[in-house]
Amino acid sequence: MNRRASLPGVDELFGSQGGQPSPPAEQAPATHPDRAQRLDDAAHQTIRKLTATEDEVIVTARRRAADVVALPIPEVGALLRWAARTCAARHIVEVGAAGGVTGVWLLAALPDRGVLTSIEPDPHAHGLAKETYRDAGAGTRVRSIPGEAATVLPRLADASYDLIVLQGARGDYPEDLVHARRLLRPGGMLVARGVLRVDEHGDAVGRFVEQLVEDPQFDALVLPIDDGIALATRRGQPAD
Repeated sequence: MNRRASLPGVDELFGSQGGQPSPPAEQAPATHPDRAQRLDDAAHQTIRKLTATEDEVIVTARRRAADVVALPIPEVGALLRWAARTCAARHIVEVGAAGGVTGVWLLAALPDRGVLTSIEPDPHAHGLAKETYRDAGAGTRVRSIPGEAATVLPRLADASYDLIVLQGARGDYPEDLVHARRLLRPGGMLVARGVLRVDEHGDAVGRFVEQLVEDPQFDALVLPIDDGIALATRRGQPAD
């Protein structure tokens, strides 16, 4: 099945003309900067429809939480879903619930018996996330825990988690990394949002990135999206 056929405008955006090759660049008319920007915007929206469409549960969650927590763009939600699928996640921890937005993206990649442990210290934000999980029919697939990461993470079992998402208090990232190192199984993944944001937590986040990149137990990189996203894989062979 050709997925592109259901999205009018893809051929125009990417230069396809009924399967015929595009004309050579020297024959193409000069592109006005404003038109180029409109084309870029249209291409972005088309790609978003292809890869990062959000359902009504997430759209509603965004509306409720927009003024309460820092929400990721849809492409970051799709990235988290990709990460969960890539590492065949069955057990996930997120520090900071993002109003349930990221949780619903992650649930889409979890098997029926998979569990998301969602930690949120702010009572209002915790309530918003729980409401979103109810809307999504998550049931027992989500453990929504109110509390600080420094209190909850030490209670979790070693080498028992496939994916950890950090999007809570950025000043705590260095301490969160200590727990992530212990909690992730070999082959598991770590995703941290906001690692390039410049604010009062810059020093702590800088230490986190430096420690993560230099840690021999991780393979890591940083992407310049969503105020900086750190991605890392826990080295070692996954257990069967």
